[in-house]
Amino acid sequence: MFVAALFCEVRGLEPEGKYFLVRFIQRFGIEEPVSLGVKALAKQFGLSDRQVTKSLKELVECGVMTVSSTPEGRGRPKRYYGLQKDFHKKLDKASEQPTMQHAATVASLLKHEIKKAVQASEKPKKQNVDLAPLADLRRKIQPGQLSIVNRLLLSVLLCRADCFGVVSDLGSSALRKITGLGQESLRYRVRGLIDQGLIRAYVPGATSTVLSAKMKSTYFLNLNHPELSVEGSATSVLICAMGDYPSESVPHAHQIYSDVVNLKLDPTAFVDGRYKQRLRFFESQSPSFFGLLQVMLEKYAADMLSRHWSDLGLSASNKWAHVQGWKELIRKDFQFPTLLASVGGDHLKKIAEDQHAAVIDDLHYRAYVLATQIKKLLCQATEVSFDAMDFVIMPQPMARGYCCITLLARHRDSDGWRGCLFVEPDTKPQGFSCETDIPIEYRYRYSLLTRPGSEGTVA
Repeated sequence: MFVAALFCEVRGLEPEGKYFLVRFIQRFGIEEPVSLGVKALAKQFGLSDRQVTKSLKELVECGVMTVSSTPEGRGRPKRYYGLQKDFHKKLDKASEQPTMQHAATVASLLKHEIKKAVQASEKPKKQNVDLAPLADLRRKIQPGQLSIVNRLLLSVLLCRADCFGVVSDLGSSALRKITGLGQESLRYRVRGLIDQGLIRAYVPGATSTVLSAKMKSTYFLNLNHPELSVEGSATSVLICAMGDYPSESVPHAHQIYSDVVNLKLDPTAFVDGRYKQRLRFFESQSPSFFGLLQVMLEKYAADMLSRHWSDLGLSASNKWAHVQGWKELIRKDFQFPTLLASVGGDHLKKIAEDQHAAVIDDLHYRAYVLATQIKKLLCQATEVSFDAMDFVIMPQPMARGYCCITLLARHRDSDGWRGCLFVEPDTKPQGFSCETDIPIEYRYRYSLLTRPGSEGTVA
């Protein structure tokens, strides 16, 4: 039921109060009132007395909790804290969430008091009195420590994450309502989780005249982070290096962007009329859109690898047969240019139909080539059964092109291969036992992590 509390919107409740509510339900359930003082509750959850007092006051004012007193002898009346009956209905409604894949991780992550106790037990028994305050300060600001608000935010994201840690169906507006965070505060918190390596990458959502629906923000959580994985190998890592310069053999959305810019500068720049049609489809889009376009192409390619590994790269006569269905999937994402079709009769309608078909063909081709090139490189690791794996491609800065492609992978068999591989053309693959064995600079370079303080990550 504590997961339902996570997703239950309570207007006027601050994030710290939301965290307290979730932990209260996680620890005591929802049925019976609890008779514990502020200090006892603070100790239970690893919070300060002030945080507990403030949270209880907010929860009572918001109509979530009740507080009652029962006299006992000469001392102070005994206080009982419980949930309002009306709030039970909200919890029932919020409990109608999809089955989550990281329930145990979420349950552990929320237990701030356990992490706090472990950190306290690791303190040196003897300290120089003069240095103790400085040492305490450093310990408080270590990047590996998570605040209760960040634990709350990360727990909500984990509840909606897939097996790779990718969250793609939770908009920023909904996330703010669930956590109680404001817009700027949410940006700051996401930035902090990126800097701590708990979020690998973030792709802002967007609306566009060429998309059939609004694209929600996408979060790539790092399931291999010590806070989220004891073993540190929840997902395998595959790095396909292509050389020091972006590979021209793998089409990238940056190429579309560059050609659109060139076409605006010189309408006679391209001889191929059909290619011009494809570029015209995207000419009104902002530069940031093309980064999102590349993420979409990478998703199509990763799904092709996951579902059609053995068929990719077949002879020209039948190589398209097994992936024709992808055109329909892509077509659903990109809307038909109805404005052009509606203003000029059958002639312009035919132009619009040809343009739309050409765009879908081109995007389909780009995703297919990306998938086949990845397969070609990975097949150098002959001892790994990639045909029994699912994949996700990590996003990278659009302007970089493809010097390398980094994938997260999971074997469908829980006992299947797990590890990290670095693959480059005509070279024996290099293996790592776990992700932390990869030098940190390589993890930044190959988009496994976003470098702290880098610009343009959070919109």
